Amino acid sequence: MTNMHNKIFAEISRRNLLKGAAWATAGLASARLFTTTAYAAGGELNIMAWEGYDLNVELADWRKANGVTVKSSSMTSQDDVHTPFLAGNPPGIDVAEYNHAYADLYIRELQIVKPLDRSKLPNYSGDNLFDAFFDKPTWFSNGQLWAAPYIWGMNSIVYNPKRLQAPTSYADLLKPELKGRIAIWDEPTVMWPIAARVAGLGEKYPQLTRDEVNAAFTELGKWRDHARLIALNMGELINFMVSGEIDAVVCADPAIIVQAQQQSVELAIAYPKEGAVLWVDAWFMPVSCDNEETAQAFINEALNPEVQAKVAMAVNQAPVSKKAVEFLDEKSRERFAFDQVDQMLKAGLPGIPPAASDSDIASYGDWLQAWQSFKAGK
Repeated sequence: MTNMHNKIFAEISRRNLLKGAAWATAGLASARLFTTTAYAAGGELNIMAWEGYDLNVELADWRKANGVTVKSSSMTSQDDVHTPFLAGNPPGIDVAEYNHAYADLYIRELQIVKPLDRSKLPNYSGDNLFDAFFDKPTWFSNGQLWAAPYIWGMNSIVYNPKRLQAPTSYADLLKPELKGRIAIWDEPTVMWPIAARVAGLGEKYPQLTRDEVNAAFTELGKWRDHARLIALNMGELINFMVSGEIDAVVCADPAIIVQAQQQSVELAIAYPKEGAVLWVDAWFMPVSCDNEETAQAFINEALNPEVQAKVAMAVNQAPVSKKAVEFLDEKSRERFAFDQVDQMLKAGLPGIPPAASDSDIASYGDWLQAWQSFKAGK
């Protein structure tokens, strides 16, 4: 292992690894027990994905037709994917998601990504995908395709429209009547950009100094002190929204709207003046993948236009396939300006802090340490 890798691992592991170690033991220890014949089509596929994004429903027919059995583990944060690799015992994952901001860390720094064989991915094409998602450096570099973007969207304020009017600013959630009625999501890729924005440092994110990071979390502390809870995952957010214990989430995945609807509770999304958090998620094969043939077939099917439309509608987000737009329902087509996708994505996607820093710019580890202190109320 190079000195650079040692330094990166040390920086990231400053997050005491308790959450990652617990997840690796409880969530993926069982996954290591499952093996498949290498390169055999069909068989068992171990997937790590966000709750509701694992294509369990959308690819049911494909699994049945190909004799594929899926074991799916849910992510509660992006750290759940890479943390087990830091322990030196790669988990048995065949396919996992990474947020666009983690591309450089996963591909070039940690080197936990196995390149894809484009000949196995006919749906990954300029004819099928919006230009913003085809062969861009976030997924394609040095002549190799490292991951296939498959869903994109934005996280923003989610609220109960029967309890309050649509917030126009994150500050609206600090009204006295909402004391103890809001929640924060324990997901760095969502909350860190928000912390920077409410502190007036949004344009600098993620290149904030350590002092600026402290200032950002001090400002975000107003929302923490106003909140009922810092939710560990989307399931917890849904439960508190459905039970009526909270009325709004500072910034959340709109997928909880669909899941709340299934429990007869109507939620809505608001777009504050400070902006929603844009993101793109991609499927990749970790270096521990031992069922490449099926993993790549899965990724290819995830880019099928009709599958793309189904998952986008299921989670209130948007497809990367331009051909999928015709399969969306009217409400889903109106949610995004699909004729302006390339322009929207060019406007910029929030990244993550540098894995290591030799200057006063805060590293990823510095942010994690500050986030842990924030959650502890310090």
